[in-house]
Amino acid sequence: MTFNDFDLHDDLKAGLRDIGYTEPTPIQEQSIPIILEKKDLIGAAQTGTGKTGAFVIPVLHQILQNPSEHTQALILSPTRELAQQIDEQIFALGYHTGITSATIIGGEDFSKQAKAIRSGIDIIVATPGRLIDQTKVLDIDFSHVKFLILDEADRMLDMGFLPDVTKIIKKLPTERQTLLFSATMPDQIKKLANDFMKQPEKIEIAIEKPSGSITQKAYFVDQKDKLKLVQEVLDETEWESCIIFCATKRGTDELERLLIKKGIKAGSIHGDRDQDERNKSLHEFKSGKVPVIVATDVLARGIDIDNISMIINYDVPRQVEDYVHRIGRTGRYDKSGIAVTFVNKKDRRAFSAIQDKVGDQLEILEMNKKGGNSSNKSERSENKNQDSDKKRRKSPDKNTDKSSSKESKKEQTDTKKVAEANDDPKPKKKLTKKEIEEANKRVENLDSVDVILKGSKKRSSKKSDDKKKSDSGSDRSNSGKGKSRRKSADSDKKSNNNEPVIPAERIKKATKRNQKSLKPAKGFLGLIKALFS
Repeated sequence: MTFNDFDLHDDLKAGLRDIGYTEPTPIQEQSIPIILEKKDLIGAAQTGTGKTGAFVIPVLHQILQNPSEHTQALILSPTRELAQQIDEQIFALGYHTGITSATIIGGEDFSKQAKAIRSGIDIIVATPGRLIDQTKVLDIDFSHVKFLILDEADRMLDMGFLPDVTKIIKKLPTERQTLLFSATMPDQIKKLANDFMKQPEKIEIAIEKPSGSITQKAYFVDQKDKLKLVQEVLDETEWESCIIFCATKRGTDELERLLIKKGIKAGSIHGDRDQDERNKSLHEFKSGKVPVIVATDVLARGIDIDNISMIINYDVPRQVEDYVHRIGRTGRYDKSGIAVTFVNKKDRRAFSAIQDKVGDQLEILEMNKKGGNSSNKSERSENKNQDSDKKRRKSPDKNTDKSSSKESKKEQTDTKKVAEANDDPKPKKKLTKKEIEEANKRVENLDSVDVILKGSKKRSSKKSDDKKKSDSGSDRSNSGKGKSRRKSADSDKKSNNNEPVIPAERIKKATKRNQKSLKPAKGFLGLIKALFS
């Protein structure tokens, strides 16, 4: 079957020829005749099946048959990028038709959008939130709208747009043709269809397993080791462009920052970025200027980007359909691709559903089975058995990896865990025997030091007889703390007890403290420092 079999308008056929459309995809083959018969339609199909063409082509044909000076079609999309892509396809397919369209999305000039709406453009492609904002300012005339298209309806539900969508639908004429496209059909979408559609026809293109041209791998890995594994996958795999999917917006920003810190050119994209930033990141990625882009599921559906060679699921998607959508970004147009998924303990349950779907297409690997990682498992086991002091004495390289892993984990934990991850006290430095001997020699040459020490011992003896008396304010504050007197000077930096200690250690501690502070040490330590200044 070809597009010529649909008996489309000649100007529309010219647009199809220009972009190389000859044969319809299954969703297009089944949808276009129903839409041309002016029936409502529910189409369930995954990303990459040609859904956009399935509704744009017949809607353009019907507008050409009955032109008007008013807006005839409203297309609602969950994301700005998808709205822009739909608008681009309308422009390409309708290049010879003279049909006008505009995007009404966040992050772009509000007044220009308002002007486009007032002008009566043929097709509005909008995100629900921005269109609601426009209705608060403008008295938009929806009375001539003949076509309502809800694209990626389940995604709009996930993003919390259902109330806005409902408000918009209530402003439209009841006599219209409604088309709903969705990858999945949750109950709320079914209810929306029952409330606002008239005896819709249903088409379902079964969710297929990912293309056989995609090599699928999964690693069972601790959350703290994910960043290190990302580096190793990027280093040891042949790739040209890569999308890394994260679960959260904050996690996306943090991972981008850490990758750049590691010398990897990376960008990011998510819903909180303004439109200029999103456009710039997407353009740099598509052009190859930035080979890695970190994203939320805003890039998982609908966005058509060619030549993506690798997908990394830094966080396991919650739904099997989302997994299929994500990795479907690669392995397109008869090209091979690689999809790698990182699975921590919390993600095992969600990942088991993915395993059930894709079966033996998915290769399960342990991190230590990967080249260069054979010792990782044993290293982690050894690290667990070491005490906290040994952990803090790791080499600088390992400390760097540990710090980076904690920073990436920070975006997926609560505030308390973030504070704990950043709390990494430095180990106390012990004096060597050589340093003690050298300090003792220096003290022996100073007669005045002996006098000071004797005075210290006398004060200590006197305190044991009368705890309430003290020679100084600082001594008085500590005279009642008998427990702290028996602590060594090494383990208690802040203690001001008067137990005699090794002179060398006292000198060393006084010198070290004064190097870090503009204020001189007080009391006994200050006297010793004065002797050496």
